[in-house]
Amino acid sequence: MSSGTSYDWAYEQERERQRQAELRAELERLRVRHRQLERLQNALATQGIRAARATVADVAQDASSAQLSIAVTEARTGLDALETRLESAVAERAQERAARWAATPAARTALPVEPSLGAALAEERAAAAAALARAAAELVEAEAARCADDERDGLTRLAERVGDLDAAQARRALTDLESRLSASIQRRRDSEAAEQVRTELLTLAGELPAQPRAALRRRIRQTLDPDLAGLGPEVRETVAEHRRRHARIEVTAQVLAALRAQGYELGESFEDLLADGRQVALLTSAKTPGYGVRLTIDPDRDRLQATTVRRDDVADDAGDEAAQRLHCADFDRVEADLATGGLLLRTVQRRPVRSQVATMPARHWLAADQTAATESAQAQEAEPQRRAAEHERQRQAARQTKGRTA
Repeated sequence: MSSGTSYDWAYEQERERQRQAELRAELERLRVRHRQLERLQNALATQGIRAARATVADVAQDASSAQLSIAVTEARTGLDALETRLESAVAERAQERAARWAATPAARTALPVEPSLGAALAEERAAAAAALARAAAELVEAEAARCADDERDGLTRLAERVGDLDAAQARRALTDLESRLSASIQRRRDSEAAEQVRTELLTLAGELPAQPRAALRRRIRQTLDPDLAGLGPEVRETVAEHRRRHARIEVTAQVLAALRAQGYELGESFEDLLADGRQVALLTSAKTPGYGVRLTIDPDRDRLQATTVRRDDVADDAGDEAAQRLHCADFDRVEADLATGGLLLRTVQRRPVRSQVATMPARHWLAADQTAATESAQAQEAEPQRRAAEHERQRQAARQTKGRTA
């Protein structure tokens, strides 16, 4: 028996929804990555680089977190393997190009002593420049698919100009082209990574109500790629706060429904109890007149506390112990009922029965009394109609009986 009990709650259904939402967001991010790799795979196929396709499974709307987790793991594994195969093939081609470039004859810089060798030197330099021009064109053709789209034309023009240079200038231009290509490839990687993150954040924001969802999604779309990483924690915290509030609403509704089944009524309005921050409400029962249960909901700790209290205008404390025992027994039944709905209440503190309980101002009973009075008035208003209906039912039954007798 107890004068009051504190519970931590674990709402398995809400946790399952949270896991599902996070996994679906990750799955959407992986779909974007899949499209990006598929585009690259198709482009590289024109160069003879081929690899087995990867897939991202479609999942049902009612898929469990376990099913979603399997889909995410399989998709991530397949995409990682595909990316590794493509990178290995591209690296192998790059090594082959480097070997061919190494075989290009170096252009001489010193003039020959014999005048007859001048023509040969000029031919050698022209051949070296032509080889470097071909190398530049081949380099851009091979790497264009991995470059940023808005830089591809400029890189192609830069490669074309190599053919207008002498051998020494062409070598410097080729080195510059390699550097620009490397930077462009990295820029595309960063852009694609940002696209994946943006998609994941937009999906997470979909959990919010319409107005905040639209505002947050607008911010996500307008945020520059380099700043998305900093926005991620804010989006996740906003969604987490919504989840906590949503869980609190459902938990409170389930607790109150279970208490009503035991004959308790809520004094304060339901909306007041769901307001942000720690809230206190009073529950009353006809089984313990003059007494109530002070219910404290603390969403930040997923905790609720139930304490037996007496109206401060009730001087007689003789019923204090009996009220505590009755409330405690009722809450034990409530705890068992809630467990069947996936809401687990874990007792973290149970205070022993005391000879006297704390008091609470009588004004808190006013709302409960008004609720009871309203229900009583409604019942009284309906009583004449109920009696008339009952009288008509009995009259019809009597006529039927008389007819059968006749």
